[in-house]
Amino acid sequence: MTDQKRVFPIQSNTACLLKWAWSTVFLRQGKSSSCHRTDQAPIPVGDFASFHNLPNKVRAREMMQRGEWPQEGCQYCEKIESAGGMSDRQYQLHAGHDLDRTPQELLVDPTVTEVVPTILEVYFNNTCNMSCLYCGSHFSSKWEEENKRFGMYENTAKTVQFGWDNKQPDLDYDQMLADFWRYLHEKDRYLHIRQYQIAGGEPFHQVELEASIDFWDTHPNPELTFNFITNLKVAPKKFKTTIDRLGRMVDEGKLKRVQISSSLDGWGPQQEYVRWGLDLKEWQENFEYCLTKPFVQQCINAAINPLTIKTMPDLIRRMTAWQESIPGVWNEHYKTMERKQISYSFMTVMAPNYMDPAIFGAGVFDKDFEAILALMPENTDSEKSAKHHMEGISKQIAAAPRNAVVINGLKDYLTEIDRRRGTSWPELFPWLNQDWK
Repeated sequence: MTDQKRVFPIQSNTACLLKWAWSTVFLRQGKSSSCHRTDQAPIPVGDFASFHNLPNKVRAREMMQRGEWPQEGCQYCEKIESAGGMSDRQYQLHAGHDLDRTPQELLVDPTVTEVVPTILEVYFNNTCNMSCLYCGSHFSSKWEEENKRFGMYENTAKTVQFGWDNKQPDLDYDQMLADFWRYLHEKDRYLHIRQYQIAGGEPFHQVELEASIDFWDTHPNPELTFNFITNLKVAPKKFKTTIDRLGRMVDEGKLKRVQISSSLDGWGPQQEYVRWGLDLKEWQENFEYCLTKPFVQQCINAAINPLTIKTMPDLIRRMTAWQESIPGVWNEHYKTMERKQISYSFMTVMAPNYMDPAIFGAGVFDKDFEAILALMPENTDSEKSAKHHMEGISKQIAAAPRNAVVINGLKDYLTEIDRRRGTSWPELFPWLNQDWK
């Protein structure tokens, strides 16, 4: 049995579990990163198996072993910690987490810098049925279609980043896909993986989803969590059929559990505006189907941005109600009823820069964060960590200087969105419809 109390073996003040354990692979772009905050680096052609131990990743691990902060994205956590909050790095190291994700090589030698990942996230392609405001054609085929119809939106203000480049590298996607499956199969690397997660695009609308399920059906890993990062915009019948198949795989010992990481930042029409294409009724039906499935861990992932912070309290109230609705399961050993916990994870949108709430600085969201923090429960270690994490984000935003140029750039961007989609941002966000100086 794995010792759940094991502490990450590298004890420096900058060491990050994800830098050793996590790799995200972007097959369409031919790149890899060690978390969502760090820069992506090209995977060498003909050497796919090096994606987790690229020179920039090894260099960052060496710096962390010395107690230094790497850049290339790690400064996000550095800034939160300097503001007195809990960073993603610290959150992942918290004692309440499942620390069997530490790579096996690191347990033998804490100085090692080249390992096999235990958390593998894959972006197969950009097939998606939504076009969220902070996304783009690189992750969404809907955005790609929209940009082909209306063109890329250009803004002359150099301090405002508008739009995303439609261009994709000239890669042999079929070869990258074959290399990916080969990597997992060779040397039984698939047995090292503790968490396999599919991002998108939207996994439930990608043909590679079935290939992923088939792979783990034929390569059983009883320690594996199969995770979907999904917008839950999928026909309920199709969704339930997929969940039920994975449930049978859990019963057969081929998987440890299933995790549904549902993307949602707030509630109401403001959320449907930001996550364009979202149907909250459909989202809720799919989410609630999993509440009664003990083998499904449920997490709500929020991308904190200026347009949904004010509706986050409503989402948290709903999360509390969902948590209370989960049926209890009798634990004979402890003679008590237990309920699975809905977890809550979040991160601040940093790019494009007009979707970063820090551009507003102090004052605009202070009351909203007070309401959010007052509603967040503290019954478990995980809930306490999440609340501490949210406090850190609120402090980071409040400590930032206001950037009126980028705020007005956000308004210009939303006006262009309204022209494309027939919407009206001033009606949904009247607080934003003012002169910002």
